[in-house]
Amino acid sequence: MLRKTLLAATVSLPLAAANAQPAPDYDFQWATIGDPGNPAYDGGFHGMTTGRGSVDYSYRISKLEVTTGQWMEFVNTFSQRDGHGFFSLPTFWGAAIDPSYSGPGIRWAPRDVPNWDMLPVAGISWQEAAKYANWLHNGKSSDPAAIETGAYDTGTWGIDPATGYRTDGGRLPGAKFWIPNLDEWQKAVHYDPDRYGPGEGGWWLHPNSTDDPLTPGRPGVGETMAGIQEPQFGEWDVPLGSYPDVTTPWGLLDASGGADEWLEEWTHDIAPRHRWRIGTHAGQASWEISDRADVIPSAASPSGSVATTGLRIASVVPAPGTIAAFPMLLIATRRRRTSPPQ
Repeated sequence: MLRKTLLAATVSLPLAAANAQPAPDYDFQWATIGDPGNPAYDGGFHGMTTGRGSVDYSYRISKLEVTTGQWMEFVNTFSQRDGHGFFSLPTFWGAAIDPSYSGPGIRWAPRDVPNWDMLPVAGISWQEAAKYANWLHNGKSSDPAAIETGAYDTGTWGIDPATGYRTDGGRLPGAKFWIPNLDEWQKAVHYDPDRYGPGEGGWWLHPNSTDDPLTPGRPGVGETMAGIQEPQFGEWDVPLGSYPDVTTPWGLLDASGGADEWLEEWTHDIAPRHRWRIGTHAGQASWEISDRADVIPSAASPSGSVATTGLRIASVVPAPGTIAAFPMLLIATRRRRTSPPQ
């Protein structure tokens, strides 16, 4: 099939060599998701999430969604030049176009709001999220080639004229950073390796490590910005991490509220058009249903921005210590065997 052919794409030798290096932490707070081979989710509706959530490798996922400070560093790296796309303007974040900058291109600057750099970013496309993963993979290089491949091959993006369906390829072998798939996201948000006691894993229905829905409310009063809609109160101006005691079993924050999040996968394998989105966003009315482990994800075109959708990044678990030059090939080979499935 076309999709499987695209997933077989390989990276150039320099990038493949770079993959043998450990993935840096950058400025992310990471949660390591272990317990490989955990049981899949078996509750609720017999839909997309039933039978999902089993992951047979360890991986990392950011405790917070991508912040305004992180996204602004990314877009400003490439927007301040002629003839280069400046990315879409996020609907919600802590930055805005800098009116004092006269070019070339566009520069983004902080808005005059408290904790602007920690506000969630929402209103980005899946393709922009994939370019961000490429940029991280390639060491935050300012070379435009750094966003073209590495985790995802932008050369595969387009529409097949014969079918009218998207041809965007999936995660490349050796990717060090990527958009989490449904299994990875579900496990990080709802699976608890000690649900029924030490080493006795199981699933929680809601993303606060319980089967009870979260309580909407401002920080210090409630547990999530999802579901709260107060006049004269900017629910999107609440910094990420404002509910430090409300976590998933692995320590993820803002799995409810903030932005809803892109997933890596197509809505289905045959004739794909859209990528999945999951979670709840600030002010969302249907928050209680969308917070559940048995919710069916929504979807959108990968090339278009969605006003409420942001990103939580995933990564390989870096090897401990310094890696000598000679063993790199062996490490890279082992990673190909145990890396996230394509």
